Amino acid sequence: MNISIRRLAVLVGLLVGLADVADGKVLRGVIKLSGELPEAYISKFSINEEGYIEGALKTVNGHPFNTGSIALFLYDADDWSEYLAKSTCMERATLAKSRFAIGDGEGGHEATTDEQLKATYQLRQFRESFNFKRKITPETGEVLYIVIADCSLEQIYHDLPEIQYEVTLLNGESHIPAEEYGMLTVHTILLVFLAGGGVFGSMQLREQQNALGSLHLVSKLLAGAYAMNLLATVLQTAYLYAYLGAGEGPEIVDAVAELLQATFTTIVNFVLLALACGWTLTESSTGAAGFMVALRDPGSLISWVEVGGVPLPVVTAAPSALLVLFLTSLFVVLEVFDVATSSREHSSGKFHDHESTAGTVLMIVQVLFCALFLYSVTSTMPLVNPRQRDFLVTLGVTGALWFMVTPTLVVVSVVMPKVLRHRLVTGGAMALQSTALCLMCRLFLTRSSDYYKISSIANAGTLVGINMNSPTKAPEKSKYTD
Repeated sequence: MNISIRRLAVLVGLLVGLADVADGKVLRGVIKLSGELPEAYISKFSINEEGYIEGALKTVNGHPFNTGSIALFLYDADDWSEYLAKSTCMERATLAKSRFAIGDGEGGHEATTDEQLKATYQLRQFRESFNFKRKITPETGEVLYIVIADCSLEQIYHDLPEIQYEVTLLNGESHIPAEEYGMLTVHTILLVFLAGGGVFGSMQLREQQNALGSLHLVSKLLAGAYAMNLLATVLQTAYLYAYLGAGEGPEIVDAVAELLQATFTTIVNFVLLALACGWTLTESSTGAAGFMVALRDPGSLISWVEVGGVPLPVVTAAPSALLVLFLTSLFVVLEVFDVATSSREHSSGKFHDHESTAGTVLMIVQVLFCALFLYSVTSTMPLVNPRQRDFLVTLGVTGALWFMVTPTLVVVSVVMPKVLRHRLVTGGAMALQSTALCLMCRLFLTRSSDYYKISSIANAGTLVGINMNSPTKAPEKSKYTD
């Protein structure tokens, strides 16, 4: 156990050490502006105190800027929907809270709307590189959108070389945007909490392994989910430390953490649904026992019959099993798609991890999971004894809270200020789901728990806790009925 703790400490230290080697530029890349696309959205940034935006623009080929009105624009998030509705660069430029026009070498100047309009009709030549720095305040906007544009491209035909940009954004003296304020503390406290819970859980698993000779699939799944949640928290904490130190973190670290979080959620969803169907509680072939047999032998989900000499598949699995498999698969696909195609850093309209089309569908699927879970609990109750029925009531309440916590936070976030949405949804979901997972692990892994006494978890002789010749054996009712 001490070795595991040391390994975890080394992993955290290595990941946090990324902050020392990461580049200090928050935003950087190459853009190509043209008459068809005279604007390039760079990113958004939230502030709650006076800060700075600074950086440099330079042509990739080293040639001078031949332009009329290239500038860095700052837009308030409250005006962004109107910005998207406008049809021309100049129409959108009138909405900007700030227009920082290019100058020779150092400096530049804050341009008025009229100055910007006049500049679009006359070409001038500027040096191939330009450095800038200016203050930004909450009065400009709590959430700012950064755009680089040359509206003269719409008025006068000319070729503008590819532009390499480097932009640093500071909220006060920190790289951390206002929407991330407090998240580092939340992640650090949660990491310590989960590490402590992991030590306790590993002791319970070892005790169960010694007592039974093997671990039931319930224990394996929950232990795996806990490990994924712990690793996801380690990665997210390290990413925030890197962001704090340098203004950016390795995106692959954040993406892997999100996928681990999604996998952990999927596993817990599956375990709760299987338990709701009576897994380890009843030997009904129409409930979870039949479903877990199908899990052990996927071929039992369908059979083949010949119709006119042509073999055709016939579904033999219970509809609930197919529905669970379908929703679980859909949940995983949507999570991977959402992580792969959008992020809060690069998506202008995304203020928390589920604020996208895929995220909305994910929340609907989570609500469907909850409905299926509650239906399964009520359907299983008549098949079990009174003591098991009391357990199912507790499981129903706990499971419903688990399934609905993230969708509820997402709905509430709609009426919250944009700068608070990420903290509410991500921070709230992480804290509440991790706490719920710890409680579930304590309930299902400790030998002194009521679940251990009333379930067939002690018969953990096979991978899925099912005897090879019969469904899961239920406990003797005479010993526990009231």
